[in-house]
Amino acid sequence: GTPAEKKAVESDDQNETDWHQPFNSAIGNYSVRGKRMGRLLSPSSSFAEKTEENRTAQANVKMVNMQTCEDLKFCSSELSKAYLDQAQAGDDDINGDYADDATWILGASFIILTMQSGFGLLEMGSAVAGNEVNIMMKNAADVIFGSLSYYLLGYGISFGKPSSPFMGLGDFAPNDSNQDLESGLLFSRYIFQFSFAATATTIVSGMVAMRIRFFVYCLFSFVAVIVYAFPAHWVWASNGWLNTMGAYDFAGAGPVHLFGAVNGLVAICFLGPRTGRFDGTRPKSDFRPVSQTSMLFGLFMLWWGWIGFNCGSTFGITGQKWIVATRAAITTVTSTGAGGALSIAYSMYDTKGKTVDVEYVVNGILGSLVTSSAVCSVIHTYDSLFLGAVGAIVALGTNKIITRMHLDDVVGATGVHAGAGIWGLIGVGLFADGNLPGVEVRNGLFRGGGMHLMGLQVLLIVVITAWAVLFSCIFFYLTGVAISKDWKNPRAGLRVSREEEECGADAFLHGVDFPRQDEDDSEEVPCSLNGERKKRNRVTRIEASMPNEEKSKHSAIRHEGIDDSNCPVDEQEDNFDENPTDASPRKMKQQGSFTERRRDMMKAASNRSRRDSMRALM
Repeated sequence: GTPAEKKAVESDDQNETDWHQPFNSAIGNYSVRGKRMGRLLSPSSSFAEKTEENRTAQANVKMVNMQTCEDLKFCSSELSKAYLDQAQAGDDDINGDYADDATWILGASFIILTMQSGFGLLEMGSAVAGNEVNIMMKNAADVIFGSLSYYLLGYGISFGKPSSPFMGLGDFAPNDSNQDLESGLLFSRYIFQFSFAATATTIVSGMVAMRIRFFVYCLFSFVAVIVYAFPAHWVWASNGWLNTMGAYDFAGAGPVHLFGAVNGLVAICFLGPRTGRFDGTRPKSDFRPVSQTSMLFGLFMLWWGWIGFNCGSTFGITGQKWIVATRAAITTVTSTGAGGALSIAYSMYDTKGKTVDVEYVVNGILGSLVTSSAVCSVIHTYDSLFLGAVGAIVALGTNKIITRMHLDDVVGATGVHAGAGIWGLIGVGLFADGNLPGVEVRNGLFRGGGMHLMGLQVLLIVVITAWAVLFSCIFFYLTGVAISKDWKNPRAGLRVSREEEECGADAFLHGVDFPRQDEDDSEEVPCSLNGERKKRNRVTRIEASMPNEEKSKHSAIRHEGIDDSNCPVDEQEDNFDENPTDASPRKMKQQGSFTERRRDMMKAASNRSRRDSMRALM
């Protein structure tokens, strides 16, 4: 064409380029917001090639026919539509990633919340008969009152936006008013973090079993979740002050386990031990776990739930997060294998090869699980063998020390959650490998990173311990004083009455009665439904546990009118020897005194199975 026509075509091309340039810039720089996402979406190469071909064809046509301005606007509108379609495809891709991550987080949350059943079974098996319902009710209270406080304040303090290095300042009582993709991630993270908060309070339940007032514990469940939210923010929020310094805790060895165990340890000091636990007024058999089978069932539920606990802490499976999740799974399971094997060996050593103690095995495995919570994402699989084995020994050894200090921890949570939790955090400072895919952490001491990370881990331990001690001391003292009206004796306001402790909280508080009817006398001896304990006929209970021949002989003596009111049955029953070697029939015949014969009968009764003894008490 003529020079004028060529110049007109070039002018049209320039106008077209200027018109859709903003679309190129917008689409090419389209960013995706989301947790740990920052990729850029740009038009595919095939789309760009087709667009260039279309532009060339249009230029050729214009060089021949000189298209009008209306035709140019039509082409531009088609081009903009194509770019918008491409952006919509990118939005669909983003929505799919969000959905995948949210599904993963929700699934892990459901698994973690079922661990409440495991904690309940473990506590129930470790306690004394007559308190099972009360223990499960306290586990229910953890969810009931914890969910309220976490919704109102807890989540906003932990992860609310805006936020400061100390606490979150927004997202209280979160709602979906924005109706955007990010609300879905917020909700999924909310339920996951709530499951962690509920676990932190449940730890205390087992430690103070059979002593704390039920309504005091309900209040504690509400307040403790709010206080837990602060260390959760420090360690896991993007601008939390411990997180920005470089301290690392993958799945809650510090904010969950250490925090909960320290709270429970302070509660034990305020409440004191169970009556007769250490002063020798009651036999050791009165404090043996009522059901080791229940303890093992609880262990299994916690064991598998812990995989969701650790693997779910990746907060998704997109990008490289699925790699971290699989690594966390294998290190978690491997650590429990080493910890369980060493627990069995420790039990055989402690009992001189006689028995494999269920309590040792359960607490050893749980100790290795707590250890893995801190380190499972940043260590190699072979490191988990050593860390899990040491975690089990630390848990068992700490519980030994606690018992010798006459601190009555019913379930052994001090060693499991505090001792093993501290070891897990230290393990990060020793074994962490910052070169593993999907994690951002400094190298530990054994990986050439020096003492920097170790120092940060120690700081994390000290800070969380001090925070828990401060809160729990203030809470239990003020609550005890408010109830007892005696500032010198907060224990009176925190602890159940001796009557409730001996009768059992199931009958005293929850109206669960376990009456027993003797075969011969048809006499029921229950704890009353309203909590007022009826006087038990201990002589009848002793007769029920005797052989039939001795029972009839003793019944005949009792019905002949012999006055046995001075017989110290109550005192002798609480102080009998656990291994009565002198309770044989020949020895009993040689004793002419009725009181001495009664004492020997009680010794013989004490040698029966634990289950029958508990049934006789009811």
